Amino acid sequence: MTVRMHNGTNWGWSHQPLNRIFFGITATVLVFLALVLALGVRQYLLYHQCQQAVATGDHLLFKFTAIKDHLNESLILGQDINLQAFNGELQNMEKETEALTGNILVPDGLKAALPSRLDLVGLEVRLRSIQDQRADKSKETAELARSLNGININLQQFRFHLTDYTQTILLGLHKIIVGALGLIVSLTCTLLFLLNRHLAVPILNLCRLTAPLAGEREGNGPECSLHTLIGRITGQLAGDAMRESEPGDLNLSDPATLQREAIRYRYAVTGCIGTDLASELTNSINGVINYTQTLVDIDQEGGGQPQAEHLYQALVKEVQKTADLVALLQRVGQWQSGAASSVSLKKLFQMLTMVLDKPLRADSIVLSLPVNCPHEVAMTAGDLWLVLLTLIHQGRQALNRVFPYKQTEKLLRLECNALPGDDRHLTLTLTNSAAAWDDEDSIKSIWPNRTFCTYLLHLHQVELTAPERSGGPLLILDLPCHNPVV
Repeated sequence: MTVRMHNGTNWGWSHQPLNRIFFGITATVLVFLALVLALGVRQYLLYHQCQQAVATGDHLLFKFTAIKDHLNESLILGQDINLQAFNGELQNMEKETEALTGNILVPDGLKAALPSRLDLVGLEVRLRSIQDQRADKSKETAELARSLNGININLQQFRFHLTDYTQTILLGLHKIIVGALGLIVSLTCTLLFLLNRHLAVPILNLCRLTAPLAGEREGNGPECSLHTLIGRITGQLAGDAMRESEPGDLNLSDPATLQREAIRYRYAVTGCIGTDLASELTNSINGVINYTQTLVDIDQEGGGQPQAEHLYQALVKEVQKTADLVALLQRVGQWQSGAASSVSLKKLFQMLTMVLDKPLRADSIVLSLPVNCPHEVAMTAGDLWLVLLTLIHQGRQALNRVFPYKQTEKLLRLECNALPGDDRHLTLTLTNSAAAWDDEDSIKSIWPNRTFCTYLLHLHQVELTAPERSGGPLLILDLPCHNPVV
């Protein structure tokens, strides 16, 4: 089936990584959106400042108009004026005038219309002079009235011009925001158009390529959703992986293939031994629950201290066993990645004892491990764990085959020996009373065969040999090690 690619294959987007395209589009839209939000915040702050400036101008105009009217009426009627109160009002007006003068939104051309401190002081001086000597002060009274009217007119003009000026500022910023929003809309629509034109067509072509022959149609081809497309690709990848796992396709000399297969085997073997570990963990947890409940009952009944002490020690033992099993599972889970590390043989043998003790006792097999071996091996812990489990499993299979009904003389031994005069190498020797090792085909079993283990150990400069002896072959691992752990 041949499908000709068109509409976008010759354009630049077709050769760019998808994650880079989507990230670039998202980042671009978010940048413009952040710009609009910043302009919106600026619009709000500027509107608030303009509103405060206009409100201050209105308040100043209203206050001065009220003072002017009161003074004019008092001067015409010849009434006395409270000069102290008038002085207080003038001081308040002076503060508001200084606030408007220092406001950055008020242009310098409008600030000249505001009454200065000299003007306000002059009003007070004239008023005192008129009130102290009312005789023959008609001319001064008329000049004072003209001054009040002039200041009032200037304040009115200042108020009108300030309102026009702030509205012009807000309108300009509003136009900028509208333009930015229009730019975002146009940019988003353009990006969506480009996505649909240059990415949708290749995806539809991929649907045609992955469609089964029986499902093809003329014209636009078979119906295909993203869910269907993912399912088809997943199925084809699974088929390719299955074909790669066939016997003729494995290349054990390839380190990448070995590591991939080792991880697969570790998962499989972990699942195999996980049943016994889960059963053991369940028994320990049930024991903790039972001991705890018994201790509670004894305490409520006022039982004897010796019995409670005995149950408490048993409870502590079960709790420790549970914690050890959980720690073992966590450590095995950490080893699944196959990362380079250094492993303590003492801890490794203790873990093997915890995992294999119960299953081997069920087959009447005695496992002897050097649990006090003080060396550290410079090797990936997960790979050494897989190899030792595999070799012990092969010895167990041989013992059950050679002694199918005997309940004695089933011995599986692992010895740790440092090479004389060499503190950087040691040997692990595996023997069993059956004098045989049942190797299995790695394709038919979840356990790897010995050939695979040999190639895997070669990656870490470790040798696995099976020399013959009079009592049957034994297995020897020559391992690089660190200085003994203190």
